Amino acid sequence: MTSAFRPYTGVRVLDLTHDLARYATRLFADLGAEVIRIEPPGGLPDRARDTAETPGGAETFAFHNASKQSRVLDLSGNEGRSAFADLAREAQVVVLERGGPLGADDIAWLRDLNPGAIITHVSPYGLGGPLQDAPASDLTLQAAGGIAWMTGNGDEPPLRLPGGQSAMVVSVYAAVATAMCLYDAETRGRGHILDVSAQEAIAHSLQNAIQVWDLERRVSHRAGEGTRDASENIYECRDGHVFLASPPTTGVSWKGLLEWMAEVGHPSLAPFSEPQWLDRKYRSKPEARTAFKPIFEAFTRNFTRQELVENALKRRIVMAPVSRVRDVLDDPQLAYRDYFVRLNEGGPRFPGAPYKMSEPVWGVAPPPALGQHDAPAVRG
Repeated sequence: MTSAFRPYTGVRVLDLTHDLARYATRLFADLGAEVIRIEPPGGLPDRARDTAETPGGAETFAFHNASKQSRVLDLSGNEGRSAFADLAREAQVVVLERGGPLGADDIAWLRDLNPGAIITHVSPYGLGGPLQDAPASDLTLQAAGGIAWMTGNGDEPPLRLPGGQSAMVVSVYAAVATAMCLYDAETRGRGHILDVSAQEAIAHSLQNAIQVWDLERRVSHRAGEGTRDASENIYECRDGHVFLASPPTTGVSWKGLLEWMAEVGHPSLAPFSEPQWLDRKYRSKPEARTAFKPIFEAFTRNFTRQELVENALKRRIVMAPVSRVRDVLDDPQLAYRDYFVRLNEGGPRFPGAPYKMSEPVWGVAPPPALGQHDAPAVRG
């Protein structure tokens, strides 16, 4: 590692998370904070290695705990709580999560230990209300937050986003709110207690759905307001799928598509040259979308995604490849931006930092071994 800008150097974060907020503390660790993950004897469940029940467990643990430290403390006993209290008195941030070793009932104790600290509590539904203790999962939180309702095609059931998105969303919100309060604490010398609800964070991230209801008393639907043109859809090609948006109102895109079909002599040109395909009202009807798909796919099935996109760029046609998961890892744009990083040489690739700073920052470090930092740290 080389010297670089690390904005949270000197900040101590005590991490008592286990699910929803693990990524929030990882963000602080990447930016230089001394993030100490408190673990019980034997370690937390997310240290589980790959098994039939937890495929990818090792990679999941590494992603959430990169650049952190590990201290083993039994917080169910006086000795462990006393050792934790010593750490908490010097911490700038303590992150709690419902169901962790410390929770809502310990906030007042932590406040007494360190009145100037930021105490962030993350839970499915917040520290109050009828759902305070309700069970929750990624699926139920996506549904309760509304993101499942906004995801998928308009004529199909709601869709759960993959990859534990409820945890990623609430972690980002928790990290940003904590950073704001930390700035205030540093400038005004006062601590804060943050109550972060995953359901509320998800609801706040639904594009402009909340504002649409506030201003128009109208419920937004997945797929936006529906595709406005028959061409706006995903279409099959020789080796996958592409997305097209080519209404006549854009002029160049629709004209370029017809010229392309003419150049290669494809029979799809004939039906697309009929007058109704220049009628905007007709193209917005369901029957137009139904008719468009087989005509266009008869053309696209002759080409690969790469061939389609390269030709579309030359002709100024609005088209993009639809990536599968394995395609994302080798995407040339993401490679150019150094989007993926490796914690160890030859190890798996992970998404890098979700931000760009004016100065370079250090890369991420591998996750800690259990109890690796049990010896008291010397802080400079």
